[in-house]
Parts: sequence; structure tokens; C-alpha cells
Amino acid sequence: MENTEAQAISTLSKPVEFLARGALIAVNDDYKVLDLEKYQDGRNRARGTLNTPSLEDFKTYVVNAQEGNAPVFVYHTKVSATAVLNYEEQGHLQGHCDHLAVLKLESTVVWSKLNALKDRKLSQRDFAVFIEDWVSVLEITDVDGNVIGGGQALAAIRNMKIDSSVSADHSVTNQSESRSRFEQVEARSKNEFTPAYFKIRDSAYLGLDERLIVLRLIINTNDEKPVFSIQIVKEELLLDEIIQDFKAKVIELLPDNPVRIGTFAA
Repeated sequence: MENTEAQAISTLSKPVEFLARGALIAVNDDYKVLDLEKYQDGRNRARGTLNTPSLEDFKTYVVNAQEGNAPVFVYHTKVSATAVLNYEEQGHLQGHCDHLAVLKLESTVVWSKLNALKDRKLSQRDFAVFIEDWVSVLEITDVDGNVIGGGQALAAIRNMKIDSSVSADHSVTNQSESRSRFEQVEARSKNEFTPAYFKIRDSAYLGLDERLIVLRLIINTNDEKPVFSIQIVKEELLLDEIIQDFKAKVIELLPDNPVRIGTFAA
């Protein structure tokens, strides 16, 4: 083979051998770059995603795997936090940001149940079953804040009846409409205590502090039969308290890491 041919082959092959990170280089159309890492015994660098509901396991993994002090981003609508473990890379402005640890707390049985029921229309029988199942953990009060025993509340719900006159005023707001119907139900059950609010203490998510959750009872009608639904009182404020509590827990776990509310995409 002549020297000129050997030199030409050598010139064409150089881009394959000398690709530099962060640099631009012209590559012949007849060549393509292949990553041979998958054929090696191991990877050139760590990457991947850990998903865990455990606060302690999240902490341990982040501390052992991070480059520098990895930033942690708290997703405010999902009660989850993501640590970008290779956000920093020595000698570069930023790393590949593809080695992650994701903490997503599991909701409690109570919180899952309340979110499944809220704003859902329940028949008299179904709502009575709900109260019967949960009466041991609920504090039940009337509109004036008087505590009602579980047995009394259950009897009142089972015996509720709606006057046909309830549907006369249909242009009011949901709250005033519900209050008007509530008073008529109470009038039909003079010897019963009529429940208006349900209170329960729960952390909402495993690992967070317990807090007071208040439920409002809404009563509507369907063919002169009572239809029940519950609303979480001040739900938006409650959710904000939960996410702030979650952020505080993450900061407590990783005091040296920057923790911010938001999401990050490389």
C-alpha cells in the first residue's frame, strides 16, 4: 500500500479516535460514532435512578453517591423530592445530571380514603357504612361545634329524610344550599343530633407529622332522598402545610444540601 493511501486512511480515522468532550469536530459521512461501554465489564460513570418511599434510605443513598453537595428539588404537588447526584462535575460547569435519587412518600390509609371519597356523591346507605367503619377515629360535631357520639351520628344519618320543599330554592350557592337542606333535615329529626363536621388527626403521608384534618358534610337531594358528600376544609392551605413539612423533613435529612421547591430538567 502506498504511503498516500495509508495517510488518507489515517486522516479519515482520526475523528473516531480523538473526539473531545465539549469540542466540535468534522466527521466523514461514511463514519459514525459508537459507544462501546455496553460491551465493557462495567460503566465508565455512575448513572440511573433510585426510587424509594423511605426517608432514611433516600438520605443514605444521596450521602454515599453524590458528587459534592447534590441539589434536591421538592415537587410541591406530588410530595416527592429529587436529588441530582451528578449535578456537579469537577472541571466542568455541570455534570450529566442523569444520576438521580427520588423520594416519594406513600400516602396513609386515611388520606387515600379521604381523597377517594371527597366530592363524591354517596347514597344514604354508603355514607352510613363509611361512618360505621371510621367512627372510632372520627370526632363528629354539629354546626355549632357540639361533639356528637358515633352512635348518635350514625342513627341520625340512617334516619335522615328530605322534605320535597327543599328543591324550591335552587339558585343559591353550594354552601348556602347545603346549609338550607341541612336545616330541613335536622327539623325532620328533632330527637337526633345532625352531624356537620368530621375531624381526624393524621399525617397524610408516612413520615410526616400528624395534623388536624377537618371534613365538611354536604347534603343534597336526589328524588327526595339525601345524597351525601364530604369536602376537606381549607384543602389548599392543608396541602401547603404538608409540602412545607415535607421540605423541612428533607432539609433535616440533608442539612448540607441545597433544597428548593420546584422541578429540574437537564
